[in-house]
Amino acid sequence: MFATRKPRRLRRATPLTARFSGRSWQAPRIASVVGLLLVVIATAGCGSNAETTRLTVVARGLANPRQLSFGPGGVLYVAEAGAGGHERCAVAPDTKARVCVGASGAILAISHGRLRRVITGLPSAASAGGAESSGVADVVESDRRLAFVVQDTYIDKAGANQFGAAGADLGHLLSAPVSGGKPRLGANFARFEATHNPDHGAGASAADAIESDPYALAAYRGGFVVADAAGNDLLQVMPDGQIRVLAVFPIQHETTTATATQKATRIAVQSVPTSIAVSPTGAIYVSELTGYPFDPGFARIWRIVPGHRATVYARGLTSISSIAFDHEGRLLVLEIDRDGLLNTKASGELIRLNGPNHRTVLATTGLVSPTGVAVAPNGAIYISNYGTSPHAGEIVRLTPE
Repeated sequence: MFATRKPRRLRRATPLTARFSGRSWQAPRIASVVGLLLVVIATAGCGSNAETTRLTVVARGLANPRQLSFGPGGVLYVAEAGAGGHERCAVAPDTKARVCVGASGAILAISHGRLRRVITGLPSAASAGGAESSGVADVVESDRRLAFVVQDTYIDKAGANQFGAAGADLGHLLSAPVSGGKPRLGANFARFEATHNPDHGAGASAADAIESDPYALAAYRGGFVVADAAGNDLLQVMPDGQIRVLAVFPIQHETTTATATQKATRIAVQSVPTSIAVSPTGAIYVSELTGYPFDPGFARIWRIVPGHRATVYARGLTSISSIAFDHEGRLLVLEIDRDGLLNTKASGELIRLNGPNHRTVLATTGLVSPTGVAVAPNGAIYISNYGTSPHAGEIVRLTPE
């Protein structure tokens, strides 16, 4: 789903493509959902409060749904990454898996209980079966146009991918009228990464020094801000289309657990920024998934004010896939796996931060590989659930009991 640099033994796993580009990863955990209405009693973690909530399915049968956003009039837009295709195939250099591109991605609009695909035919790259594809990852409405980013997790040192004309839109900011139509190409993040490499490949092998995975998007000051999950940076796209660096997120260091066949090793853990939320004051908040070994408690949320140094707003979180502000200015944090990506039995979790050190668990049971969260004009919370499934993806609404 997202490309994250890491040691070659488990290299280039993406937030959703490693779970998040289809790299060295397992099949997603797909569990059946019984009934349209799930009653979820959230279990609080240590030092947390908990609330009783329910999930209502409002859309199902989606192909790898990712980030969400609301537009004017309460329209909910969904980035549907798609399930790959058969237009052009290549072999992933790290896993040697066959990855194929197809026009199966889309932008969905949900309004008054009705779902429609307003933009279709967007590129999607996936291995056999279509799970955990790379494709359109985030979408926002701005000035009566839909702006969206498309991942590009298989680039070379020059910023080019292996998919020819079928992959021409990968790694770009695109836009189209809200009514639909042919998308217009904007900023090229893969080329920017190849030219500038803002993090200088920190924590990566020489072969992985150039990687790009535009995964999160927000409208900002007449342009946009974009989090590159593989580049480990926050980029600003100016109104004239120029790209500038707002922040580079540093690595952390972690010691792996010793096993019978391998000694404990101190490794660099990359940031892997996955989501953006802009506060009413204009401060930008960016969440982390973190790279291998994806251990619990290493994810941070950063606060960025242009012209100032980035600061850590909250620590001790795990595998964050999305963040959003609620109507009271509190930050909602969605974890794709509350116990870390390598724990195959873990579930997702939605947490509300009442300040950086006080947390309330809003939902856990029923959240399986959740990938996006957004708050409706009426305060209801919407989540992309089963976000790494090519067939069982759904959008759920969460409300307090």
